[in-house]
Amino acid sequence: MKNFQFLTMAFLSFFSTIAFAQNSDEDVIVVSAGKIEQSVGDAVESVQVVSAEEIRKSGAKTLTEAVKGLPGVTVKGASAANPVDSISMQGFDSDYVKVLVDGIAVSGDIGGSTAVFQIPVEDIDHIEVVQGASSALYGSDAMGGVINIITKKAQNEYGGVKIHGSLSEEFSYSIERDLRNYTAASVSAAGENLSGAVSGSFDFAPGVKKKTYDALAEDKIEYFETARKRLAFLRGTAAWQDDWGKIGAFGLFSDALQKSNFSATGFDKGTTMEYDTRRIEGGVNGEWNYDSDLSFSGFSSVKNFRLKTEQDILAGTSSTEKDNDSSFIDWESEARTFWRMSDSNLILFGLNGNLQTISGDSFDGREKQFLASAFLQDTVSIFDGRLQIVSGARADFSPKMNGSDAVFMATPKFSAKFAPAEKTVVRFSYGMGYKTPTLKQKYWEFHHSYAPGEGNFVLYGNPDLKSEKSQSVNLSVEQNVANLFKIDASGYFNYVLDMIDSVVTDANTSPQTRTYENIDKAITYGGGVYISTKLDRFDGKIGYSYTGARQKEGEEWLDMALRVTHRIAADASYLIPEIETKANVSAEWNSRQRLAAGESEYTPDYLMLGAGISKEFDISGKSLEIYFRADNILNNLNFRDGTDGQDQEEYFGLNAGTTFSLGGRFRF
Repeated sequence: MKNFQFLTMAFLSFFSTIAFAQNSDEDVIVVSAGKIEQSVGDAVESVQVVSAEEIRKSGAKTLTEAVKGLPGVTVKGASAANPVDSISMQGFDSDYVKVLVDGIAVSGDIGGSTAVFQIPVEDIDHIEVVQGASSALYGSDAMGGVINIITKKAQNEYGGVKIHGSLSEEFSYSIERDLRNYTAASVSAAGENLSGAVSGSFDFAPGVKKKTYDALAEDKIEYFETARKRLAFLRGTAAWQDDWGKIGAFGLFSDALQKSNFSATGFDKGTTMEYDTRRIEGGVNGEWNYDSDLSFSGFSSVKNFRLKTEQDILAGTSSTEKDNDSSFIDWESEARTFWRMSDSNLILFGLNGNLQTISGDSFDGREKQFLASAFLQDTVSIFDGRLQIVSGARADFSPKMNGSDAVFMATPKFSAKFAPAEKTVVRFSYGMGYKTPTLKQKYWEFHHSYAPGEGNFVLYGNPDLKSEKSQSVNLSVEQNVANLFKIDASGYFNYVLDMIDSVVTDANTSPQTRTYENIDKAITYGGGVYISTKLDRFDGKIGYSYTGARQKEGEEWLDMALRVTHRIAADASYLIPEIETKANVSAEWNSRQRLAAGESEYTPDYLMLGAGISKEFDISGKSLEIYFRADNILNNLNFRDGTDGQDQEEYFGLNAGTTFSLGGRFRF
């Protein structure tokens, strides 16, 4: 506790010394809060933005690495309890966070959630994060919030054909001999009307293999002390733009592999788990402007996500392989109308259709579900724009299919933004959220046997699951303090009915038997404080967030498992005069997590510190940036171990230790 207090005071003391003029970044254009292009400052709901510059500064290579510094956003890396990276917000895990690219949902279903560990950042212009229920606009799976990735667009403001491109190369090496190589390239061309872009990346870490003696096998066995990871990614876009509007097409391919051993004992280290995923997406989008006050837009996309899991389970002198191959295919189309009735009133109306299918080794045939939706939103601005009110609703209908009952859901939304003073903004939102059971939760049979004890179980789907429903309230206050820095304080409360969770139905078998079931009631609540400053040579931010989550069993309310109650994240960078070199430091701390609902068993806490330095050179009008970064500088120092004695390194699988990265980016 003393170490935690010292760390907190050090952060606050550092940021309290900031006394510089604040530069506004509220001209960044965002779309996620209302599916309408507007600046961050004009958005009625609070939108957090991660820019491409911040992504480069942090050294992030994937979506999870890019958003981990945001207040209220918890990124959980691979561990014995969670074999793949995940993102949680407001006490909801990644199953409840909807991930989009340019407003189109990303394919994938690992435990019902998007495979965020295989979304690279090379093609990203900025990332928009809206916390809280957004089901009225974005439908099912958006109870916890929305992450919208806005990609880079080819632009031409000078006539003729303009070509731009970039090439990045990075090499990382850890004190435990863990390697990582990252290569990325992009090129775009834009003429007067036609534009196109292609980007790709290859991220590879071979992992560190070691040997340990196994008494039963009477021999040494090999295991991965650090995970083997591979991610190949390619994306292309083309667009035609004129006075009437624009039309475009996109295509994407990615292939990812993750192979790990998470068990802590020598015997079980012979048990390995491999995730092999492949993603193919394609679609068209467009916009037609009838006049300056009326426009129509939409998209149609087809997505395929293939997941293959392989388990090699060592048992004495023999081994058993358990493979599971699955395919997720879905089609989604949406049409929207924007009508500006007056300078103070904007109407949004839309229709959406989404057909999802799944096939796999654990059941015969291909299961299907269809969701048809209509949504309406009205934005009104009064008192010279000081008060903005947004009201809306969504209606969703899922017909009877594959033996499941028909489902109808209606979700209202209300939010308001009020500026009582020039430098003060108050935001309030209420939304009803919902989440339909995924096809995986309804039909899947998943063998989770790469970790000992409770980590060895079989999880069965349940076709009788009911849809989850929530009531969500969010309140935030933003204050610009004398143009020195900005303070954001926020709070939230979510009340959930029929929350879906895996429940132990037979603890006496080996492996243990679990089934997806509905929990009658659950609540999540919390809030945080976020302080930021931005100027010519220095920018910094620090945030603290608190999360509470409880579920009702019978007449008793129990604290829910695997929620980060306390979290601190900080980041600062400074452009050093004379040598014009940028230095950056970042820190993140997560408190211990409860391992089981209502129980007093905890994981270790998590502390990570990183620092970097970069220098940009101008070469005949082209840009060359060279950078060096160190991560996990404290080499897995943590304040409190888990209840079973595991420290940060053991539980989270951070066996690589401190990692050093050297890289360069060439832009033309």
